[in-house]
Parts: sequence; C-alpha cells; structure tokens
Amino acid sequence: MYKSDNALNRRAPLPPGAVQSVARAYEEHKNISNTLNTKRNARSVLGQAIRRSAEEMDVNAKKAALEGAKKIKEEISVLEMALFDVEENLLPLALAIPNDTHPLSPLGPGSAAVTLSTHGPSPIPATTVRDHVTIGKKLGLLDLESGSTVTGSSWYYLVKESALLEIALTNYALSIAIKHGFTPVTTPDVVRSDIASRCGFQPRDNAEPPISQLYHINSSTSSPSSPDLILSGTAEIPLAGMCANKTFPYTSLPLKIVGLGRAFRAEAGARGADTRGLYRVHQFTKLELFAVTTAAESEKMMEEMMEVQIAILEGLRFPFR
Repeated sequence: MYKSDNALNRRAPLPPGAVQSVARAYEEHKNISNTLNTKRNARSVLGQAIRRSAEEMDVNAKKAALEGAKKIKEEISVLEMALFDVEENLLPLALAIPNDTHPLSPLGPGSAAVTLSTHGPSPIPATTVRDHVTIGKKLGLLDLESGSTVTGSSWYYLVKESALLEIALTNYALSIAIKHGFTPVTTPDVVRSDIASRCGFQPRDNAEPPISQLYHINSSTSSPSSPDLILSGTAEIPLAGMCANKTFPYTSLPLKIVGLGRAFRAEAGARGADTRGLYRVHQFTKLELFAVTTAAESEKMMEEMMEVQIAILEGLRFPFR
C-alpha cells in the first residue's frame, strides 16, 4: 500500500491497481526471462551437438539435433514475443509510479514545509523596482527581442557582463564541487529518448491531456532504424547514461560526478506574469551533482550534496533556507 499512498500524496496520476499490476507483470517478466534463458542455453548445446555430429559423420545424431534445434527455435520465438508484450505493458505502468518520498518530508502545501536551517544575510524586501527584466534591459544585459526573432518566445540572449557572469558562476560552482571530490564532466546535449525514459524523466504540465516537455529531434537524413533522439532536459540524463549497462565494484563507490550541460524544456502550457523574463525559458545552463552509491550510503551522499550546495550559495553571500 505504501507505493499507492505515496502516489496519492504526491498527486501522481496513477491508474487504479497500477502497483499490483506492476508486481504481477514483473513476476511474469522474470519467469519468462528465466525460461527464455534456459531455452537459449539449450539452443547453444544443440548447436554444439550439430557441429560434433557433422564432424563425426553421424547422420542420425545430426538429424535429431537439427529437429531439436528447429523445435527450440520456435519455442524461443514464442517466448520472445511474450516477453515483448509483457515489457510493453510493464514499462508505462512502472514509469507512472513516482519515487518514494523521504520519510521526513512533511505532507501538504508549501505552508507545511519545515525550515531546517537559514543561511546568509537577511533578504532584502521584494519590490517591483528590482524586476530582473527591467534591470537587464536597462543595462543591456538581456536581449529577449532578438531571441524571439531568431527562435521564438522564451528564448533569450545574455549580453556583455551577463554572458561573462554565467560562465563565471558555472566555473565557480564547478570549483567548489571539485574540492568536494566530484569529477567534472561536460555532457552531450542530445540523448536517446529511451535513456530519458529509463531515467524516469517525463516532465508534464498539469494539462488534459498531459503535454510532453521534451524536444524531439526529427532528422530527414535518419534511417527508420535510427534511435529516437531528444534534446536533454537536464544533465542528469546523460550523466545517468554514462552509467547505463555497467556494473560497478563496491570498492569503486561512491562515484561522484559534477556535470555541466544545457537543459532544454519545451515548457508548454499556460504562462503568467510570474514566468516572464528568465523564468520557464526553453534553454539554460545547468550544473548537476550526480552520484552512484549503495542504498545504505545514499542518505549520507544526499547530505554531502547538500553541503556542496550550501558552500556554493554561502560563498555567493546569498540568503537562503
């Protein structure tokens, strides 16, 4: 029940009975996979028998092995189709189940949040006089008009000191992360869509029907067999992709990476006055702390990541909590 309750608390659009269906489908997937592997191993044994009987000129043994190979080939084909069908049903349901909420996270709206600590100087009271769009235009640091002409709304140019400031901030944050033992990585901006899916990255607007926030790349030169590519929505995706299909020895953990990449978000849906300027833009530079560790050490790693973030913001003398 925990998974269902967690999805309800997180207001995730989980179909009724999804958790139980995933458990049943996973068990079926495991059983079919085990049977399929057994059949494939048997096929290899028969292949060896066919070669051996051919070398020994044993016609009867070769005939029997060939008949067995034909039968097992048909059985493997049926199992592969069954496995494909189970996977097609299992994956969408499994991806709909949200990550577990930390047990100390309070439930409810923003007002239910608990402040663990505050840092930096006291914040200056908010005022429309310090609107970032107005300041940026006045100082010639921000060019939204050219961005709109060249690409469309919510695209922008950083000009003069603001361009230098972005580079300086990323270099500064990188230096702090490196001091804490994180290895710097620059990531590809384009990834396979299945990598994003396997990462659980599926941002949606609260629209009916839900609107995808991913930019898909359609190339006229790509063949039908080419992988579906997307612009990465966060450096986490290619960083996780670095670790795909790999086994890490316990002694090599934790693996700590700080990745610098561009994030691309379609940000479809309604917009308001509070999203003007550099809010909900379609492209931005993003520095990501990423780690691979054991489940037992994950809490400790989260605390270490928080320490890095605190060090970055304290060094900038930003008020934060």
